[in-house]
Amino acid sequence: MNLAVQTSALTKKYEEKTVVDNLNLQVEVGSVFVLLGTNGAGKSTVLRMLAGLKRPTSGSGRCLGLDITSPSVEFREKISYMGEEPSFYNYLHVGSLVSLCRGFYRRWDDRLVERYLEEFSIDPGVKVGELSQGMKNQLALILAMAPRPELLILDEPTTGFDPVKRRLSYNALLEEFVAEGKTVLLASHQVQDVERIADQVGFLREGSLVFTCDMEELRAKEKEIRVVFQKEPPRTLFQRPGVEKVEKDGAAYRVFISDHLEEIWEECASLPHYTLEVTSLDLEEVFLRHMGGEGQ
Repeated sequence: MNLAVQTSALTKKYEEKTVVDNLNLQVEVGSVFVLLGTNGAGKSTVLRMLAGLKRPTSGSGRCLGLDITSPSVEFREKISYMGEEPSFYNYLHVGSLVSLCRGFYRRWDDRLVERYLEEFSIDPGVKVGELSQGMKNQLALILAMAPRPELLILDEPTTGFDPVKRRLSYNALLEEFVAEGKTVLLASHQVQDVERIADQVGFLREGSLVFTCDMEELRAKEKEIRVVFQKEPPRTLFQRPGVEKVEKDGAAYRVFISDHLEEIWEECASLPHYTLEVTSLDLEEVFLRHMGGEGQ
């Protein structure tokens, strides 16, 4: 497996508080990995450590084979980071800020900058301080993409975007980076927005990675069986591997499945029933189930 990101027991503590706890994360080259979690789950701290902006308390991590604790010029050229609340020199014009940033990178893409400034309707002649927060975030995303990094690390990249701009942003990531075999690692709590682009997802809760899954595998395995029996089923029916949760909804049973779908389906079908159907779970439903009370 060719890895763009790999961590081993990566941990960050502030005095007695553990913000990131023994994180073992693997992100494949050329993929879109989405780190999901509620606010305060530790997502931003994880990304800042991977970007070389925050030193871990213990453990180790490498991005593109480079040590995250001693970021070099090569590290900065290959890895771009966009924070959740980007800050700029507000007195600069947008065009002047772009020129300033261009000077730090050898592979700066002026075509990309011009294209997305136009698509986001950002005037290069306007002062940065006159932009709304959403437009500042759009500008930050453009500046993160412009150096053509091999790894793009994004923290809540579409905060303040309207639905059209969110779709444009994610399309840009797919067209400009994933199509070229580059890697995107992003954190979000907006589950619906990222389901379309994710190759892999990881759920972070209180600094711990509680669940990771390939999206294709998730779509294939995570199902819900809804069944109305003619009489109460035996209590042992759902006490088997693959059954994650059972809920009663009026006369119906809602059975949430993560594996062994065919066997559980056949067992339900063997009992007298009025209705029996199976549906795929979307990422939000899986997220809520794995995050438990915190996710809800």
